[in-house]
Amino acid sequence: MMSWAASPQRKGKEAANAAMDAALTVNERILRDIAACYAEPGAGETAEPQLDPAALQPGKDKLMAICSKLGLSCIAPRRKINVMIVGNHSAGKSSYINWYCCEHVQTTAVAIETSGFSFCTSGKKRETLRGKATLQLFEHLRHDLKGFFPAIYPGLSTEVSTSKERCFNLVTFIDTPGLVDGSFHYPFPVEDIIVAMARHTDLIYVLFDPIGQALCDRTMNVIERLNEQHATKMRYFLSKADTVPLERDRQKVIVQITQNLSSRIRNKHAFELPSLYIPDKSSTGSESIDNNIERTCDEIESAVHQNVQNNLDKLGEDCQLIDETICSLLKQDDVARAHNRRAALYGYALLALSLQPLLFALAFALDKMALPPLGQLRLVAPQAHAIAIAVGVALVDSPPPAALALRPDSTADGADATEADRPSLGGAAGLLSLQQFLGGCAALFVALQLASLLVRRYRPAYSSRTRASLVATRSFVSSDLRERKARLYKSYLDQCSSGVS
Repeated sequence: MMSWAASPQRKGKEAANAAMDAALTVNERILRDIAACYAEPGAGETAEPQLDPAALQPGKDKLMAICSKLGLSCIAPRRKINVMIVGNHSAGKSSYINWYCCEHVQTTAVAIETSGFSFCTSGKKRETLRGKATLQLFEHLRHDLKGFFPAIYPGLSTEVSTSKERCFNLVTFIDTPGLVDGSFHYPFPVEDIIVAMARHTDLIYVLFDPIGQALCDRTMNVIERLNEQHATKMRYFLSKADTVPLERDRQKVIVQITQNLSSRIRNKHAFELPSLYIPDKSSTGSESIDNNIERTCDEIESAVHQNVQNNLDKLGEDCQLIDETICSLLKQDDVARAHNRRAALYGYALLALSLQPLLFALAFALDKMALPPLGQLRLVAPQAHAIAIAVGVALVDSPPPAALALRPDSTADGADATEADRPSLGGAAGLLSLQQFLGGCAALFVALQLASLLVRRYRPAYSSRTRASLVATRSFVSSDLRERKARLYKSYLDQCSSGVS
């Protein structure tokens, strides 16, 4: 029977995977391999972080699962960069996205077409997602948009395109609603949502058209809020420059926009407002107009390269964090084990010592109830006599009648024949009574038992199997994943240096 490893289906699948790998760029392969280090493709949502080292599966768990079981919060790096496009109504935002991916994915018109947030991304087949399906695809946005549920659901959509033009397969565009003043009502707080989404963007393109310019208060308020936190991400452009054929008029428009922006933004130094237009829709004679649309592509490509570097660095940082965490857990376990060994040694020593009062009490009882007198007891049970002498107890009570009959030197009326046989142990009445001695032994026994229990309070320690899992996981992260990160970094640097060492 043919095995699966040698079956035609397996060979066909391997050939298809090899063909797909060959079609990918170096950056795509690196980002894909980094994503595979964090979670299996198609894996569900990771559980909440909770320290549970016993659940580790060395060699099977990926970084997200390892961090979750070590009680660490970890966010997998994004394979694609996010580019948000902000601007007035009819500023050319959707047209720019269609031009970049060379496919009509966004509706364009003079009227307001984009009244919600539309995500444009690359995928295996053409698809449109709405509402909650969009949040399921972009899970990292859920936390920041939670405060706008459920009003935001109708305003979310995703357009999945099969285009591979330029760097579109590594880019997700966020087409924001066209901003207008007046009585136009949005079903959700559009300004707050734009600011919330900006936290997850790599670039923010702000487009000003020659008609609307920087005159819309809502647009300017959004730009001011974005500039406070994301000034380095923002790029400003004059769109639809081909609608202003005269250079002099274009310069006036640029000056007016710059003047309005100067009081709203902080990074005024080296401020630029390049002009651009869609070449396919340009009017006749626009060839002489400076078009910086390719510059936007260079910005996106630079952001993709930076994303690759950031992901590689984050992979190394997360590996280092896991390594340090496991080292800390193992050191804590070593301390707990050493404490437990000392506690067991001292505790069981006290437990053994607590048996001594019982032996004293037993010796005392045997000596009190013995048939022969003390003189004969020295010969019959010298150990009991020695213990009794050690605890300082004088056994001077009259011996029982049966003992008198056994004494060779006793008289007929039971009187002692000589005083030489009677021990001199501290007086006629003794030091302790039977009740006092037995009570003291019992109290000492209970005290030593309690002390043994208090000393033998053990600290939580990992089992040998859990320690082995921690050590194996640390070895997997420190050796396998770090070596993979080094290979990926070398692959990235090789493409950048073009073979120049």
